Amino acid sequence: SKLRVAGSIPAGRTITVLTLVMALFARYRTILFVLGSAVLLYALVGFLLAPYAIKTYGIPALSERLRHPVLLSDIRINPFACSLTLSEFEIQEPDGTPMLGFQELYVNFEVTSLVRSAYLFDEILLTLPFGLAHVQTDGQLNLLGLVPPPEQPTPAAAQPVRDVEQKPIPPVEIRLLSIRQGVLEFRDDSKSKPVTIDVVPIEVTVRNFATKRGNENAYAFSAEFGAGETLAWEGTVYLDPLESTGQLSLGNLDLTTFWPSVRDRFRFTVQHGVLSVDARYHLDLSAAPVNLQLHGGKVTLADFRLAPVGEAAPVVTVPSFTLDGIEVDLPKRQVALEAVRLEGADIRAWLGQDGVVNFKPLFTPIAEEPPREPKPVEQAAPWTVDVGQVEVAKMAIGFEDRSLPTTAELQIDDLQLSIRDVHVPFRGTMPVEAKLRLNDKGTIESSGTVGMDPLRADLTVTMAHLGIPPFQPYLVRVANIEVRDGEVESKGEVRYRSRHEAEPLLRYVGKLGVNNLHVADPLSQTELLGWTALAVNNVTLEVEPTKVKIGEIAWRDPSLQFVMTKDGSSNLSHVMKTDKPDAATAEPAAKPTPTAKQSAAPTPIEVDVVTLSKLSATFVDESIEPAVMTGIQDFSGTIKGLSSKQLARAEVALAGKVDNIAPLKVQGRINPLSGDAFTDLTFLFQAVDLTTVSPYAGKYVGYPITKGKLSLDLKYHVSKQQLVGENKVLIDQFTFGDPVESPDATNLPVRLAVALLKDRRGRIDIDLPVRGDLSEPDFRYGRVVLNALTNLITKVATSPFTALGGLVGGGGEDLQFIQFAAGAEDLAASERQKLDAVAKALAERPALRVEVVGAVDSSQDREALALKTIQTEVQRRFTQGGTKNVQSTPSPEREFELLSDLYAERLGKPPTKREQAPEGKVFERVLTVDELRQELWPAMGVDEGDLRALAQARAKAIREYVLTEGKLTEDRVFLVDVEVGGDGGASTRSHLNLTGS
Repeated sequence: SKLRVAGSIPAGRTITVLTLVMALFARYRTILFVLGSAVLLYALVGFLLAPYAIKTYGIPALSERLRHPVLLSDIRINPFACSLTLSEFEIQEPDGTPMLGFQELYVNFEVTSLVRSAYLFDEILLTLPFGLAHVQTDGQLNLLGLVPPPEQPTPAAAQPVRDVEQKPIPPVEIRLLSIRQGVLEFRDDSKSKPVTIDVVPIEVTVRNFATKRGNENAYAFSAEFGAGETLAWEGTVYLDPLESTGQLSLGNLDLTTFWPSVRDRFRFTVQHGVLSVDARYHLDLSAAPVNLQLHGGKVTLADFRLAPVGEAAPVVTVPSFTLDGIEVDLPKRQVALEAVRLEGADIRAWLGQDGVVNFKPLFTPIAEEPPREPKPVEQAAPWTVDVGQVEVAKMAIGFEDRSLPTTAELQIDDLQLSIRDVHVPFRGTMPVEAKLRLNDKGTIESSGTVGMDPLRADLTVTMAHLGIPPFQPYLVRVANIEVRDGEVESKGEVRYRSRHEAEPLLRYVGKLGVNNLHVADPLSQTELLGWTALAVNNVTLEVEPTKVKIGEIAWRDPSLQFVMTKDGSSNLSHVMKTDKPDAATAEPAAKPTPTAKQSAAPTPIEVDVVTLSKLSATFVDESIEPAVMTGIQDFSGTIKGLSSKQLARAEVALAGKVDNIAPLKVQGRINPLSGDAFTDLTFLFQAVDLTTVSPYAGKYVGYPITKGKLSLDLKYHVSKQQLVGENKVLIDQFTFGDPVESPDATNLPVRLAVALLKDRRGRIDIDLPVRGDLSEPDFRYGRVVLNALTNLITKVATSPFTALGGLVGGGGEDLQFIQFAAGAEDLAASERQKLDAVAKALAERPALRVEVVGAVDSSQDREALALKTIQTEVQRRFTQGGTKNVQSTPSPEREFELLSDLYAERLGKPPTKREQAPEGKVFERVLTVDELRQELWPAMGVDEGDLRALAQARAKAIREYVLTEGKLTEDRVFLVDVEVGGDGGASTRSHLNLTGS
């Protein structure tokens, strides 16, 4: 009945088959018994004896060989299915820590491999394999402990080894190779901070794997390093020859996972970063050189932050960085990228006090071993890199210069950069576009082309609203100023050529400008310099060779304030810093060696027009009380045709106002840019109010100025370093006030000088010529003019009659003295001429007054008065002695008689004199008339009163003459006390003194 159930064989036939089988069994009983016994033995060995032997003897032998504990939970062998199953296999550390192992290994071997030319495996399945790679504190890797020590070579083995023919790879075929849920743990205890990395799960699938030549093996590998961090690798591989094609993908790898393993080698730390890599590849190891090609590759770095070790704030932040379209050809040494993109990067850099940028030490690796001599590298063809486009977007750079006393901070935001067609080695030019925002306000934009070999550039550059105040820490290194406001702008084309045999090194065509500048004095906190706009338009600048051409310089609303402080220094004197050597350590300057005078050609410069609009300059002197304030306003005009050409002459036409009222004009021609500077200018100042500078007069003259206006007509001509200046000074209605006390006041009679210089209309008109050689090192034009003016005033004040003589055409100081004959009071004709000249000059100088000083000589005038008295007495006696005399004067004989009588009366002795003759005889003789007078006049009794009366008479004679003949008024002529002297003749001259009102 079972046979019927099992099949559809008829009953008759069934009996026939059984009969046949029984017959065969009876005939081959022995053979079948042997085969059955063999099968039973095979099963016994496979199922029982082999597993037992492996666990009992194999595992301990392996443990001894590896010098590590080896554990195996279970082993199952199916000899009929040709399968092997190992369960819970472990290789442990000596301390019992699991090092390598798996949960289960299943191998299914095909029996047909016995009759085939290859080892055929139907399936190899490895479940939950695990491994621990542990770098110990001494730097040793635990897995190296599994490597058996090398065997000592035998003498035979020490013989030279002959070349052995490389054996081919054994033929192996695996229909399915699978690794499931693998675990790899890496721990590094040699670092300052232990590092742990887990790779889990690891999945590997290989189908139809074969080692035979030309066989295509498909594989798939995947692993995870953390949540969302994946590694996928799939494709095909050929083992003979070794060749592979596939795709590799690394997704969302957190860099902090692997960074701890290498951080001790660097001075920075990676705080965060996610890396993704995706590329197709082809690898052929049989080729020479090795053929490796990448296609369609892409590398993405996201949320990257890098900071110095121990600091929380990152110095590099990269939200997104992408390399797209990567193509690599290793044999051809070529790399191509479609695009490089960087977006939102933030860089924080600073220059330290040691002058080193923070990134230099930051990226210097920490050397763990002494540097080794570099091995010689075989010269190979250089790599070529082609990049279709480099894009930088929304980048920010913060820079601090901490090397300065005050840190300079510069901030670049919204940096956009685009570079196309990049080729390395460099060839051709690259289109470039860039723009950025500087310090929240300024903008810079540029576009054009750049070449690297040789270096060259053709760019259009536009700058706008670039603030100057952030650069203040750099400016204070050379000047004591505070820039409170100011912007730089420019727009032009830049052309640069590092190789410039036929063209300039640098050429700029465009315009420049500095607007809304305000510069203050940091000491007084007052504005020093400023303007609304300074525009340099139509600029063409060339360098090497250097040439400058400017269409227009327009300077609008410039203002300058010059302040003399209370200590006598100016606000400009301490603006520019100078490095003066210490006097104690400074070496003496070497004497210049005489050399031939060399004249270098000036740089070619042309400026079509300079336009000046509403310049104002203010001068404040706080060194005196009250402070002086004056200035120039609304100074405007043009300078046309400036050029460095020798024969060029620029036309100057400028005009303004002094103290908002007095007109000021500057006209003429100049050439300041040539080697031989030329100047031919006229400066006109009209009616400048002098009361503004009255405090100066009070301090240095002793009298304030209560009234007066100044007009100047200054003509300067400079050619070949020779200066010819004609200075015409006109002062109208110059008036001093009441005297003031001042220790700095001059002792010169300045009021007299003013009175001498002032004409009847109240005007002082002075011609002040100046000559000088500008090539002299100590020449200062202002000092020359001031010295000339001071010398003029000193000469006028100290020698007023010389100045007065110049006004009337001669006389000089001789006009001061009026000569009288001894004992006389009448004016001689020559002296009347002097008084006529003085009166004429005084008529032209109404502010002058004259003082008359009558003078006598106590010797000459006393004798003359006595002789005059003697003559008068003789005449009186002659007249009284006889009325019948017809003559009006006595005869000589009668005069002798009268003198003899007078002599006897006054001296009480006869008019004789004892003398000794040559032969020795003594005799008496009568005195002559002259001898009588000489001995008689001392006894005539001329006293001091007589002398003073003579002096007064002389002064009155002078006064009366200048009043009547000179037409002077009484209020301008004064008699002062007489002088009685005895200098032997000089005091017989009366003299005049001049004073100013």
